[in-house]
Amino acid sequence: MKKTIFALILVFIVAVGLIGFFGLRGQRAGVIGGADGPTDVVISEQQPAAAVPLDAAGSAPADEAGTEEAAEAESFQLRVPDYAAMYALHEPDEIVATVDGQDVSWGEYFYLYFSQAKQLENYFNSMASYYGAAPDWADQVEEDSDATFADMIAESAGETLKQIRAIEGMSEKAGVELTDEQLEAIRAQEEQDIIGAVGEGKTAEDFNAYIETIYLPRTLYDRMNRVNYLYRQGFVQAYGEDGALVEDGLAVQYLADNDYLAATHILLMTIDPTTFEALDEAAAAEKLQQAQAFADELKAIEDKEERLKRFAELKAEYCEDTGKATFPDGYIFLPGTMVAEFEDAVLSLEEYEVSDPVKTDYGYHVIMRLPLDPDGVIEYSNDGTPLTARSKAANEAYGKALQDYFDGLTVEYAEGFEAPKLLDYLQ
Repeated sequence: MKKTIFALILVFIVAVGLIGFFGLRGQRAGVIGGADGPTDVVISEQQPAAAVPLDAAGSAPADEAGTEEAAEAESFQLRVPDYAAMYALHEPDEIVATVDGQDVSWGEYFYLYFSQAKQLENYFNSMASYYGAAPDWADQVEEDSDATFADMIAESAGETLKQIRAIEGMSEKAGVELTDEQLEAIRAQEEQDIIGAVGEGKTAEDFNAYIETIYLPRTLYDRMNRVNYLYRQGFVQAYGEDGALVEDGLAVQYLADNDYLAATHILLMTIDPTTFEALDEAAAAEKLQQAQAFADELKAIEDKEERLKRFAELKAEYCEDTGKATFPDGYIFLPGTMVAEFEDAVLSLEEYEVSDPVKTDYGYHVIMRLPLDPDGVIEYSNDGTPLTARSKAANEAYGKALQDYFDGLTVEYAEGFEAPKLLDYLQ
């Protein structure tokens, strides 16, 4: 296997965090270190369409794999651990560890071990199917490491125990209490899980019998449901919904510390927006003349607020940027995300200063650099929620606080206890 595939699997394991209930909901969001975890944010790929032509490097489709890799995938058969034999090593209620003074039973530990292993098992099979890889539990995690993927299972289980306890401990320290609505949401989630696991009309007893087959103690199921809401509520209590309680200065400082830039522009396109074919020379020259007229008019306005107001009027009427509706007030962006000509122009301007027409592959841009705005939209979540500097700064601060608490925890295993050696149980 290539080292890059090893890296992909490592990222996958670390990202699992609090795993969803295996066979029920699938994977949950990770809980430590993620900038957008409290709102389950997954940053979308929405970008200013006419200003950002930077393409991500694509991967070759699976059906273009070499014949040797295809043959390897065809014959691949992953050795599966005997989970039942491992589970039988201890009684479910036996205390095998403590974290932050809280006991951990064998049943709780083993579910986390088992679910981590199953996630990796599924990932191995995907790597074989899509990339022609032939991974194995005994493979080294990295070329210069003695640790195997089997070793990573026990480590991941311990890390997840710490993640759960970090959220609980932080919540206790901050006096976080779940609302009636959140408690009701937990009850509603259980009802959905019962239907998803054992079907309509089934009972909690039926559900409990099912989760026993995947080694999930009911106490841990309840605990993880509660932790998920404690995580969210802790964020809201400290920073408000979407970071509304974050002060302006802290939000702007977040943007400055991370090298964000802010600008608005009027784009007059020199390509057909539907066919992407270049306009003829006469049409392109007319666009340049119009852009220069806009720039001259705006530069002649001395009052910054009046200039900004007039810029907005011209933009609303003439700007042909397809991202204008999504980002009507301009863009707050990181270096390297805009085309070079656009970014260089912004960097050359003072706040509220207007550029001469800037030529890119899209056309002519008249650009105004803006001050960093704590409430300006940086990007959108996958559900369309706008993310501002306040929300990003709050998520970063919350993630750091949780990470600090997490880093101060250790898993203290009971005397004589050893994690199952997965390689000894392969079938």
